[in-house]
Amino acid sequence: MPRNKRNAWLICLLAVATVLLMSGSTFSLAKKEPVCREISQDKYEIGPLFVDSEKREIHLTGRVMKREGWVQFLFYCHGYRWLEEESAIIVDADLIFLQTAIALLDWKLWHGLWEKKVRDGDIKVKLNWRNGKSIAATQLLRDGDGVQFSELIFLGSPYFDEAVLGEAFSGSCSLCPLYALEEKALRKEFVRPSGKSGYFLDENLMPPNGTYLKITIGLGKEN
Repeated sequence: MPRNKRNAWLICLLAVATVLLMSGSTFSLAKKEPVCREISQDKYEIGPLFVDSEKREIHLTGRVMKREGWVQFLFYCHGYRWLEEESAIIVDADLIFLQTAIALLDWKLWHGLWEKKVRDGDIKVKLNWRNGKSIAATQLLRDGDGVQFSELIFLGSPYFDEAVLGEAFSGSCSLCPLYALEEKALRKEFVRPSGKSGYFLDENLMPPNGTYLKITIGLGKEN
């Protein structure tokens, strides 16, 4: 789909969603503000995340919930709940914590990632687990060569974060019309230039279900 047409389509969906929200569903749009605590020079805690600004690394944990078959994303941070069942590794953190950590290390990079305006080939994700094994995250995917960081984990949307990551929602999510529009719009964004969406896991390399993982996100050199 041409970029101008896609943007127009998303704006249209957003306008419809706004009308529906105003007409019947009540959200508290006050964003959760993660507490960023400096624990030593160049080292911070943001919720359960540990950030090393000198090494430009984010350290977090997660657990394997799916080890074979198709997934939309390899990792899931709590936020866009319909993506949880379509992800292999559930991260022990809210999405807004990860967003804050990336922005702390490199605001310009984060803003470009959030608005889908930059590629992120320099960002590397490494996994470690109990038996001492260490592996690059992309190796857990079949045909994972060239996969970008933002294709491993959904980083949020300028169109929907305000509502989805807000403080609270009064009512059943299943009854809220925004969620159907949100999913429909974002699924179009997930389609890569090849026409494919999501990935198949390499069950020969994926750790067993329930495996506790240490995850390191390295942002690479600052541009």
